[in-house]
Amino acid sequence: MHVIIFLLSIVYLVAYSLLKKNLPNSCAAKALLLSEISLIVLFASALSLNSQRFTGNINAYIMIVLAAALVIPIYPKWVLSIYAVNHMLFLIGLSYLCTDNSVVVKQFNATTTILIAAVLFLLLYRYNVTNFLNEEMLKEDRQTFIKLFEINPFPLLICRFDDGKIQYANNRAVLFYGLPEEPSDDLNYTHFYKNVQDFNSIRKKLEADRKVTDYLVEQKTLLGQTKYTVVNCELIDYFGEKSILSGVADISEIKRIENKLNLHASTDPLTGVLNRRAGMDLLQMRFEGVQCGKTGFSLCFFDIDNLKTVNDTFGHLEGDAMIIDVCKVIMQELHQDDVIFRYGGDEFVILFENSCEREVRETCARIAQQFEALNQSKQKPYWIDASFGVFSYKPEMNLSLERIIEIADKDMYYNKAKKQGL
Repeated sequence: MHVIIFLLSIVYLVAYSLLKKNLPNSCAAKALLLSEISLIVLFASALSLNSQRFTGNINAYIMIVLAAALVIPIYPKWVLSIYAVNHMLFLIGLSYLCTDNSVVVKQFNATTTILIAAVLFLLLYRYNVTNFLNEEMLKEDRQTFIKLFEINPFPLLICRFDDGKIQYANNRAVLFYGLPEEPSDDLNYTHFYKNVQDFNSIRKKLEADRKVTDYLVEQKTLLGQTKYTVVNCELIDYFGEKSILSGVADISEIKRIENKLNLHASTDPLTGVLNRRAGMDLLQMRFEGVQCGKTGFSLCFFDIDNLKTVNDTFGHLEGDAMIIDVCKVIMQELHQDDVIFRYGGDEFVILFENSCEREVRETCARIAQQFEALNQSKQKPYWIDASFGVFSYKPEMNLSLERIIEIADKDMYYNKAKKQGL
């Protein structure tokens, strides 16, 4: 009987799988499963009654009824009907085969088992139905979420909060970042930040406020492009995982135009060096830095010699060319940290960040040698030269910025007069 039950179970499982696969909504699959349950419970009754004859116990019936209730919690109306009919037959059979006083106890135990099995069956059935409905709702929510995700006009990404692993990206994000169809496991959101510190800063803000709005940051794509973006992030629960939802707006073109406007607003259009406003702002910042404990700086005030004569003799276009040539020669001798700006007309100021007065005067001497070489080449029908005045400001000096420029200016006029033999 045990072998028969085992073999029949295999046959039923194979047949049920084939029916479910080929005819998923067929009543035959349901009928097949119910007939299997009926036979299993019937065989359990027969085995228990047979055991009652020889050993006086009905354990097989109790175990199989409980097992069937736990394994197959489906079709409650039909399964409970099968249990009820089969149990009535079992009680009748037990009353015929058990002739001693224990028959009542065994019938009570068997009935109690059936009731427990029925309760377990209904609890599991209810749990499975609830779980199924929740999964269906979750699938529907996910599909709705994905639809909303895809119709959003901006690149959107969801990444895990702990390690930045990308969990979902809409089509615009795939195109924006150059993502492959199947991102590798080692690819995470930090790869899209030119400076990883920006991503860490966003994570800290998210931990504190749960969202970050209008965060300006430089990002990069997997294709090597760098883009200026405005990032908005929020902490979300993405199907049970703490995640970051981020949307980006590409402002690279706006940033390019802004930089171009800033360049035009801060640059002298003739020479390409900083104009007076931008240069004085920079000089003021450096001067305030000295008041806050930074080291001093050196200032050079220079004036182009004989510019008025060149303008009067050769015209203002040639005078402009002279100014450009002077600036080119001077800029070739400056270091990367040095800043030159046009103070006005033929007057310029150079801010030497990390040079003492001696080093600045040596630089001025080299510039004078370059002017001499240019004049010897006789490329121009006039003499190119400039006069320099130098002053080194130290933190202990109690001077205003205007006074510093005035001292350098006076030194320039002294050197100009000395050069002219006055």
